Amino acid sequence: MFIGSFHHTLDAKGRVSVPVQFRQVLTDRYEETLIITSDFDLCLVGYPIEEWRQIEEKMKTLPMMQKEVKDFLRFFYSSAVASPLDRQGRILLPAPLRQYAGLNRDVVMIGMSNKIEIWGERQWKEKTGQVSQNAERISAALAGLGL
Repeated sequence: MFIGSFHHTLDAKGRVSVPVQFRQVLTDRYEETLIITSDFDLCLVGYPIEEWRQIEEKMKTLPMMQKEVKDFLRFFYSSAVASPLDRQGRILLPAPLRQYAGLNRDVVMIGMSNKIEIWGERQWKEKTGQVSQNAERISAALAGLGL
């Protein structure tokens, strides 16, 4: 399981070190490759290949004639790339994905159970600020879901 948040720096080639804790999960449970794609929250999401395959199976069950579904699938799949860990435990984030998510130098990697989110540091601070401002509404929504 991927948990926690870690601050890292992109190098000049767009590579970022995967936190040791996340690498251990990849090594123990998965292949050492992440499928990186864009997300509507203006961050990147990295799925281990096995998790990506499960997502693909779910996607196949969606109503393909629905315009919103097709738009989402185009967005989701068109930006996806396989990024294997290199010998130094880094992944490459291609320039178009970095640009989409506004990733410059400082990034934050967030563990999200079965996937990893990659945020620009500034965007992550904004997101956590939004969550803090909406804590009461979020708590009510979670209570409605039984959490």
